[in-house]
Amino acid sequence: METMQKYTMKKSAKRVRMTMPFGFQCNKCQRHTDKGEKLWCFKRAIRIDSTFEVEIYRFEFWCQCCRSDFSIVTDPGRYDYVLESGATFVAKRFHKVRYDV
Repeated sequence: METMQKYTMKKSAKRVRMTMPFGFQCNKCQRHTDKGEKLWCFKRAIRIDSTFEVEIYRFEFWCQCCRSDFSIVTDPGRYDYVLESGATFVAKRFHKVRYDV
């Protein structure tokens, strides 16, 4: 058995509450989730990055509306997260505010 398989088998999933780092849209029901919204997810260590020698994590979420799964993965090279499956990145979503004068 490879060392990476042993490493991922040792690490169990933790249930955590995470603030979303970007806005996205569910591929199944088209529901928008905005940046800064807090969602429950499962956090799993996938592997260790060879260049930076840090753990890479996968966060597995489910849609608030249709309960379909989607996941994001940490990207230590860009200091960011990458949408892996189940959702589409939405750059910005502006809310129209009506001002009564």
